[in-house]
Amino acid sequence: MAENDETVTLKPGERAPVSGFYDCDAGGGHRWSTDVKGHPMLPLPEECTGAVWRLAQQRPSS
Repeated sequence: MAENDETVTLKPGERAPVSGFYDCDAGGGHRWSTDVKGHPMLPLPEECTGAVWRLAQQRPSS
């Protein structure tokens, strides 16, 4: 998977395929960091007009 692969999108509750930083698709500056592959994605903030989280930057595996 690429370091910055914008094709990886996840709905809230789906499990992260890789550890990394995820941004909402609305461009509202909402960002979520998951340290562990397999953790479920959080709901988008209430005021967010987005629908999915998009992988912004993959973290190295430990």
